[in-house]
Amino acid sequence: MILQHSLTLRLTCFFSVAAITGLVCFSLFLKNEMYNYFLAEDTHELQNKAYIMRDVISQNNFNNQFSSIVKTLEELEGVVIRVRDPSDKVIFYASDNIRFPDSVINEENNKFIGYDVNQEIPEQNPTKRIKNMPLDEIEEKILEWEDKGSTYRGMQFRFIFDDNEQSTVIATVAINTSQRKGFLNAFKSALIKFTVIAALISGALQWFLTYHGLRPLKMLSKKAKLITSTNIKQRMPVDNLPIEILGLSETLNNMLDRLDESFRRLENFTSDIAHELRTPINNLMMQTQVVLSQSRNKDEYLMALGSNVEEFERLARMITDMLFLAKADNDQLLLSNETITLEQEIADLFEFYDALAEDRNLRLVLKGSAEVQGDRLMLRRAFNNLISNAIHHSTEGSEINVNIRAHEQGTAIDVINHGESCIPAEEMPHLFDRFYRADKARTGCSFERVGLGLAITQSIAKAHGGFISVASSNQVTSFTFVINKNK
Repeated sequence: MILQHSLTLRLTCFFSVAAITGLVCFSLFLKNEMYNYFLAEDTHELQNKAYIMRDVISQNNFNNQFSSIVKTLEELEGVVIRVRDPSDKVIFYASDNIRFPDSVINEENNKFIGYDVNQEIPEQNPTKRIKNMPLDEIEEKILEWEDKGSTYRGMQFRFIFDDNEQSTVIATVAINTSQRKGFLNAFKSALIKFTVIAALISGALQWFLTYHGLRPLKMLSKKAKLITSTNIKQRMPVDNLPIEILGLSETLNNMLDRLDESFRRLENFTSDIAHELRTPINNLMMQTQVVLSQSRNKDEYLMALGSNVEEFERLARMITDMLFLAKADNDQLLLSNETITLEQEIADLFEFYDALAEDRNLRLVLKGSAEVQGDRLMLRRAFNNLISNAIHHSTEGSEINVNIRAHEQGTAIDVINHGESCIPAEEMPHLFDRFYRADKARTGCSFERVGLGLAITQSIAKAHGGFISVASSNQVTSFTFVINKNK
């Protein structure tokens, strides 16, 4: 459907429905108020006629002064008087300008309003009593009919006289409402036209405003189409944008920054892995070609095969490390959960590296103790990488300290070594990148180290809910490995 694909059309429809609903409600309210106003005016006029009739009838005798009563009532338009006394004598008068239905004249509607003739006439207009009545009660007493294309509205009153004969007078008054009804019909037609025209204009304006209001989104869409894997440096505009869309644009830019960084790392990783794999493969090819270039004795073949085995082991370690990192990136590492005594694990590693440290006159010092929950083999691998890295980067005769301490997020293991120089600030953000190796002249690291150790250590820390950080100053470098206690 179009509504599913066009945000402009959807918003226009929603706003148009709201506008039309408001216009219809306003029109109905205005029509109802106009009707109530005319109803109150008609009631006021009818009550005034009834008031005059009540006054005339109460001051005259129907039997002796009926002609004078009629003469007075001729001044009123739309009057019918029907008198019935106890002897069932009927005296009848009807004005000739309005034709009353028989149902009204014969009292078949039973909608009359009772008046106490003997009650003292109040000074205020008696119609106030009618106006104070609820609207539905007034409408119940109103009589309406049509005659020869004209519409009439009337009210019927009953007067009972205390003249020892208990004469009853039914008086009906009416007015011609054709003009007011015509006005109401014309007003209703005008309201309908106004509502339709206003709805169309409102819909057009809403579409125009919505279309132009969403132009920043269309601009972002055009910019987004320009972004490809080869043009990922392109960014969304952030100038002169509404606040709501500005947040979206900044979010997209942050996402593009992360993607750019991921692409860059992927490109570097691809280049590095190609370089790292090419070296042992070239070594294998050269050694094999040299061996095959002429006949060799058994010892020479065994020596060549032994050298090839070393290269294959190096390749196997590299592939294993890359598979480990790939699983870590996709949260596929399967961790065992066991209680580990950290000081014992590190002491075992000290024993393993004791000979290498002794050759370089290095002292291995362990302080602190703690127990954590985690994967024993992975943690041992991480500590092994850190201690091995510290040994290779330490100056001869220095001391390597491993401190186990409490941390606000769990348990921290600090591996501190003294080197000939500090790690430059520009290299610090890249230390945990894959295949990253600092300057060989500064670190003295061998060709066998391919630069995956710290990346693997960082993945192990994240797998245990922690992190790893590094600080280097005054020829002292400290790696801090944190294990989250809640992991």
